[in-house]
Amino acid sequence: MGVLNCKLMKFPFNYLGIPIGANPRKEEMWKPIIEKVKKKLSLWKHKLISFVGRVCLINSILNVLPLFFFSFFKIPMVVLSKLVSLQRNFLWGSESDNRKIAWVSLEKICLPKESGGLGIKDIRVFNEALLSKWRWLLFHQQDLL
Repeated sequence: MGVLNCKLMKFPFNYLGIPIGANPRKEEMWKPIIEKVKKKLSLWKHKLISFVGRVCLINSILNVLPLFFFSFFKIPMVVLSKLVSLQRNFLWGSESDNRKIAWVSLEKICLPKESGGLGIKDIRVFNEALLSKWRWLLFHQQDLL
């Protein structure tokens, strides 16, 4: 215990679910997010859910789980490809031993519904938008800092 009656901690440590002092460019820091997405997918049996239900589940749950991380760190390409792969496999009903054909490209699926897509968020663009929001706030409201 120190002067302020606080414990000394070592880096990295978690504060509000964000690892402080960890390298966000390493896949190791993103493992809890990948595991959380895998865990949610294992709870839902895609055979019992319709295609529309899978799209709804991806939009409402799978894209929201890493939201806090996405708003602070730029996602590495390795992690991005894993999350997109998990999303795509769940959408088309693939399993680890049984691969299914993706009938539509990911670019078309990520289009808005008005443009003929399914309205699934593109994770890379979503991450960049959240990071840009912080830049915009710091640039336009400098007194908030």
